[in-house]
Amino acid sequence: MKRHRRTLSLLVMTVVVGAMTFATPALAGSARPVGHRSRVRHCNAVTVISHGQQVRACLLRGARGPRGFKGITGPHGPTGNRGPIGQTGPQGPKGAQGVAGVAGTARAYAVVQPTSPAAANLILNETSHVISVSEPSAGIYCLVAAAGIDPGSDTAAVSPEVSYSSGHVPGVVALNALHTDCPTGNFEVETYAPGAEPKLASGYAFTIVIP
Repeated sequence: MKRHRRTLSLLVMTVVVGAMTFATPALAGSARPVGHRSRVRHCNAVTVISHGQQVRACLLRGARGPRGFKGITGPHGPTGNRGPIGQTGPQGPKGAQGVAGVAGTARAYAVVQPTSPAAANLILNETSHVISVSEPSAGIYCLVAAAGIDPGSDTAAVSPEVSYSSGHVPGVVALNALHTDCPTGNFEVETYAPGAEPKLASGYAFTIVIP
């Protein structure tokens, strides 16, 4: 029994001496002035038994281990529901004026004013590449355009004009593509008095555009 206790005592002493040897650098620090005791209290400490006395020793922190491998990226989660539409923002400032567009493609145009049941004239400042107009009979107008514009292959668009019409009343205006009452090479325009049964009549101004 005594031999067993002696062997146990030797084992305990071996452990204590080893622990004290490991803690020697930390224990050396415990001999600092009282003002440094707070540093010792905050270290990782163990209590060892030496010669029947308890001794408090700090454990030295080992070197930092290597960084571990990056984990595998997990799968994407499902797409969430679409959020509600936000409120309409305030109107922005007015932008700068754009550059002027290219010139129009109309090759000829004119404003025709009847002056009597047998005569009419062109409003010159609103006419381009239309040379002349005549009224061989009431409501029938024959117009000659500039060279290169052929009524046999080119078409025209006509519309009523109020300010130069008698009484400022618009009439019914139509283009006669067969030019039945005008010489060859002339555009023919006919004007009618409005009503249930339109009839050829003079006094109604019109515009003509030849694209």
